[in-house]
Amino acid sequence: MEGITLALQLKDKVRGQVYANEPMSRHTSFRIGGPADVLVVPRDIPDLLALIGILSDMQVPFHIIGAGTNLLVEDEGIRGVVIKIANTLSHVNRLGNGILRCGAGALLPSVCRDAALKGLSGLEFASGIPGTVGGAVTMNAAAFGGFVAELVDTAEVITYDGHQIRLDRENLEPGAKTTRVLAEPLILVEVDFALKQDLPERVQKRMQEYLRERACRQPLSLPSAGCAFKNPTGEGAGRFIDAAGLKGVSVGGAEVSRVHANFIVNNGGATAEDVISLMKHVQEVVYSKFQVMLEPEVRILGG
Repeated sequence: MEGITLALQLKDKVRGQVYANEPMSRHTSFRIGGPADVLVVPRDIPDLLALIGILSDMQVPFHIIGAGTNLLVEDEGIRGVVIKIANTLSHVNRLGNGILRCGAGALLPSVCRDAALKGLSGLEFASGIPGTVGGAVTMNAAAFGGFVAELVDTAEVITYDGHQIRLDRENLEPGAKTTRVLAEPLILVEVDFALKQDLPERVQKRMQEYLRERACRQPLSLPSAGCAFKNPTGEGAGRFIDAAGLKGVSVGGAEVSRVHANFIVNNGGATAEDVISLMKHVQEVVYSKFQVMLEPEVRILGG
């Protein structure tokens, strides 16, 4: 079904925003990607549930994304519907006993700042991780030895057939850069973080220290999707890439960062094909030198 035709049908059935043939370069931190047939930003959870039901009845494939900070969309774009959670489902409420309830579409850096102002400690390490709460929990994002999913008290998820389930931390099954949400898959819509009370100024000071250290370590001035590869057990992927002499190596507009070897950056005009070719080259060289096969951390959609 053509994007325009499908978009017109969905506009009559959902309350959120609906876009036809939407360039995904507008919705990824890489600034790369062909068009999605349709992109929908649901207004709230009931709207999301209605949309999933409609797409299931129509047998239209769909993909869930957050802010697109860990995403590479292929140059050919994405067939079907992309459901974007960022900029919606973004409530943040303090419940007491150190619980901070966040919608999955809330931006994680904003949630960290809000927690600091409320004197809630635990999320300081995550203050520089871009993207949404939902994406960070789903991928169990990590920084400075801390893991986002380990701070979850409970999480509300939706199955792809529209059932709502509340999971505790154990049933969320957090692992290395993964959770049950990613494995099944499920759609994360709300998270309760279990945090500790502290003086706001102390929380803010620790958060600023993490942000300063991150700014020194990472190429924040150029578009990227964060770490390109998962860290092999006990070692950082960037160390292997650096030791292989790959910093600064480029394909088209994509380059292995000279600041952090596990970042592939868009130097301007990079295509998804450039990035994928460079990632494959990095994998081949690292394997030939160290017999370590790097596994992509960037999520690739489309084609």
